[in-house]
Amino acid sequence: MKDPKSPVCTLTPARLGVALVFATFAFSPARAQELAPQPPKQPGGFLVPMLTVAETHDDNLFFTQFPEGDFVTRVNLGVQTGYRSTPFTIDVQASRAADFFDRHPDFNTGRARTVAQVTLTSIPVKTLTFSLFACYLDTKTPSELNVASGLALGRSLATRVSATPTLEYRMGSLSTWTGAFPVAHDTLDGRVADSQTGVLGFDRRVSRRDTLSLRYEHRWFHFTGGDKTERSTSDVVTFGWLGEIGDRTLLLLRGGPRYAKGAFTAELLGTMKHRVRRGLVTLTYAKSQATTLGKTGALDTQSLVATMALRVSKRLEIASGPGLYRNTLRGQHLTALRLNLESLWNFSPWFHLGVSYSFDLQQPDFGASGKIRRGALMVKLLTSPQQRRPEGPTSEAPPTEPR
Repeated sequence: MKDPKSPVCTLTPARLGVALVFATFAFSPARAQELAPQPPKQPGGFLVPMLTVAETHDDNLFFTQFPEGDFVTRVNLGVQTGYRSTPFTIDVQASRAADFFDRHPDFNTGRARTVAQVTLTSIPVKTLTFSLFACYLDTKTPSELNVASGLALGRSLATRVSATPTLEYRMGSLSTWTGAFPVAHDTLDGRVADSQTGVLGFDRRVSRRDTLSLRYEHRWFHFTGGDKTERSTSDVVTFGWLGEIGDRTLLLLRGGPRYAKGAFTAELLGTMKHRVRRGLVTLTYAKSQATTLGKTGALDTQSLVATMALRVSKRLEIASGPGLYRNTLRGQHLTALRLNLESLWNFSPWFHLGVSYSFDLQQPDFGASGKIRRGALMVKLLTSPQQRRPEGPTSEAPPTEPR
């Protein structure tokens, strides 16, 4: 029922850094993303409706130390439309989900999850690319928005409004300047978190397999609601190396100082992507900052996340996304463990059958003793028109060189 791994409307500072570096390469940054039918890739206009019916058994519906389980039926209706060409692409997605509870019928709602997002890319001249990602999301399962911290939450209405404009300027075939300004506005139980990040980066390919980079970020955080109001900023300078190791492996190493709250600390990022015969394996370590829903203040986060996506056969995919997270807020620590296992079977041109299991284990709060656990088993049926020219994330093609 909940989707703890979904990256919808989520672009943390660490993930933004990975995205900007990998934007020039054949595959995107690691995402522990829910398996779904292949998106449309054909040029020209397209319109793709989708209907999903899912049944979930959640053994700790409200994520407390006193578990209450329930069976939850979710019905989700969505649509994806847009236009694709070399100089201009626009992609619009929207969906609305309703939840129906077996043992807690008072929580039945037609507004369990609402998403509207648009992705736009324009290449006005050969050397310049402008892109924009904007998203609105409200959800009764706010854990899905805590991608960087990995923290699970109980059922409550959370919202996120976010946008990320990006400008890329290519100086010949070896050098690229990149600027981005992601903003996000989150709300949960009367608490509001606003974040903005100004990013300027320079990448220089120094050999056929190696690229060096320099990046500066200035981050703004503003928290209101509850019994506290807080503002903070941070400045980050990082140096990075991106290299191809063999024909199927990319390694990104990035690090540098971060100045925040009158002190220096390290900002670190390491990502390895390796193509196996039928899929892609990714391992990422990140030490950065993030906001988390329901808390006042920017967290210092450390995470180690592994993702694996395999196409077992032409019609069957499996994926896993375990992650270990350590978060610090005002000297107090909170650790969390997440595990996700998924499969998706395209048993007919218009239908997919999915099965997934998610597990969360974490402390009740920062500095608190004890543990809270939750497991959720979901079976879902998806129907959507079959798309032409599928290009999945588990393609066996090796990575190509930068542009």
